[in-house]
Amino acid sequence: MKQENKNIKISRMAAKTAIKIFIIILFFGILPFIGGHQPWDARVETTHLYIPNKWTLVFPAILFLGFLSLLIICMKKKYQEPDFNWLLVFNILILIIYLVMLYSRIFKAVMV
Repeated sequence: MKQENKNIKISRMAAKTAIKIFIIILFFGILPFIGGHQPWDARVETTHLYIPNKWTLVFPAILFLGFLSLLIICMKKKYQEPDFNWLLVFNILILIIYLVMLYSRIFKAVMV
C-alpha cells in the first residue's frame, strides 16, 4: 500500500509540474505581443505564416483538446489516478514540443 501512495505522489507532482511548465512556455510565447511597443512590431504586421496543408493543424488541435479533457479529469479526481496523471504529462510534453517548433518558426519568420 505504501508503494502505491508513493506512485500517486510522484505522478501528481509530475503532472502539476508539467502543467506549470506548459503555462509558462505558453505565456512566454504570448508575451512579446502584449508587451507594448517593440522594435519588431512592423515586421510582425507584415509577416504571414503560410501553412500549405491545413490538415497539419488537426493533430495539434486534437492534442490540445486531449490536454483540456485530461486536465479536467485530473483536477476532478484531485490527481489521485496515476494513469491519468502520466497521460497528462505525456500529452503536455508533446504539446511543448509543438510550441517550441511553432515559436522557432515564428521567430525565424519575424527576425530574418
